[in-house]
Amino acid sequence: MTGAEKAWRVLEDLGVTVVFGIPGGAILPLVDAMSRSPVELVVTRNESAAAHAADGYARATGRVGVCLATSGPGGTNILTGLATAMADSAPIVALVGQVPMPLIGTDAFQETDIFGLSLGLTKQSFRVTDPNDVERILREAFAVAQEGRPGPVLVELPKDIQTATVTEDRYEPAPRPRSPRPGPLDWARVRRLMRTSRRPVVYIGGGVVASGTAPWVIRLAERLNAPIVSTLMGIGSVPSDHPLYLGMLGMHGTWTANHAVSACDLLLALGARFDDRVTGKVSAFAPHARIVHAEVDRAEIGKIVRPDVTLHGDLRTVLPRLAREAPIRRHPAWWRQLETWKAEHPLRVPEPADGVGIPSPRVMQALGEVLAPTDIVTTEVGQHQMWAALFLPRSRPRTFLTSGGTGTMGYGFPAAIGAAWAGEGRRVVAIMGDGSFQMNLQELATVAQYRIPLLMVVMNNAGHGMVRQWQDLFFGGRRHGIDLANPDFVKLAEAFGIPGHRATTPAELERALDAWRTTDGPRLVDVVIPVTEPVFPMVPAGEPLTAVREA
Repeated sequence: MTGAEKAWRVLEDLGVTVVFGIPGGAILPLVDAMSRSPVELVVTRNESAAAHAADGYARATGRVGVCLATSGPGGTNILTGLATAMADSAPIVALVGQVPMPLIGTDAFQETDIFGLSLGLTKQSFRVTDPNDVERILREAFAVAQEGRPGPVLVELPKDIQTATVTEDRYEPAPRPRSPRPGPLDWARVRRLMRTSRRPVVYIGGGVVASGTAPWVIRLAERLNAPIVSTLMGIGSVPSDHPLYLGMLGMHGTWTANHAVSACDLLLALGARFDDRVTGKVSAFAPHARIVHAEVDRAEIGKIVRPDVTLHGDLRTVLPRLAREAPIRRHPAWWRQLETWKAEHPLRVPEPADGVGIPSPRVMQALGEVLAPTDIVTTEVGQHQMWAALFLPRSRPRTFLTSGGTGTMGYGFPAAIGAAWAGEGRRVVAIMGDGSFQMNLQELATVAQYRIPLLMVVMNNAGHGMVRQWQDLFFGGRRHGIDLANPDFVKLAEAFGIPGHRATTPAELERALDAWRTTDGPRLVDVVIPVTEPVFPMVPAGEPLTAVREA
């Protein structure tokens, strides 16, 4: 068989059922061989969307997502998706075509060094230079994408490698690296800290979602009677209404979560990387706390905050033991303080700032009333992302997909397309700002072609709302470059054969959501929100978490 045929034989064996991408000259042999494979090709309208769709599929299912692109501009378009997946630990494999081997380095048509460009954006990149290595490299790519801290892997396939005949099977299963394990001294220190702490906090990140260890987090926190705070990427690990959950911490975190971290004497950081959006002023972060950092990626330990104890290892091994060894505690004084803070500083739902539109928190609450716990929500990036994080209840891991580390506008819509292939009858809702939506607006065609039963909610404030908020707060109110002359999103959806609604009142929004619940297929709702509505709480960049503003 050819290298291309071998590739699909291997991918089928690895359990791949769907690939997102766009055909093109340098990848055509692979696409041709795919036509004889049961693997489904979902043709997106841009390669960046294909990468984000593979990412959304990976985050929703826990399996490796696969995307496909041709050489040159196809490969460069996919790079933003690789960076997004790398920052947020999403396991994807990108198959990218390349000009034939003899032409590499000659500036041939659509030749770009995608392999070289991708090296800083992936866990590992491969260029296949022998058709007999196709199976070995693909299996290695999948293993690398999933082991340790998950992430993206790129496989570059020159066109002549795809068409060449495979003459021998060079694949031999290679021993995988062993997961590190904390030592006895580390465990002894953690046990002592848990036993003596009076104000503990459990701080969880995306690593809890990626490792599937959310039940152990809850068991640990319940034994310690410790409050739980979450990063943006950790949302869904703990039910929003769990009595120990204080919400998100950080720049747009809740007042109580931020002050709890600032006052605690023990911070158990689990699968989190102390991102600047979480810590605020690093020197003032958790100033009274002994910090225990459980993390599989050695590079993240001590990078920003130096822990007192390191539990370097896979959370699937570390967390069960941590939960078992945690003493049963109560901390009544600590909880009296936390309950006082929650009562005095609740999340507030504002009235329309300028009398026009539906307050965004009310939109999130309305969505929360119609979503099942297993339904999947994706967001774009900006104010609506923070409103969703704060006000939209989520109670299961892998049901809140968003771009955290890179803040990629244009991620959420195609990620929802990928998540729609998660199966099991789970509905998918894409929440988008009007600015972010237009980053990959062309994917309406993909939704229409495949009749993806996706609810698209456009939070329309006629501009880049988060930039507007920063300009108002920190740049003297000098607004520049933030106003958008938007199309009529309802008519645009209808042009693709997708039913559209406009909601300017809560009653109109309710009718639109009812229509989505009772009919099949895709649907778009253009929700008019107040133009000048800000997101609060907010900690100004570089300030300590205690500087959180509520208005």
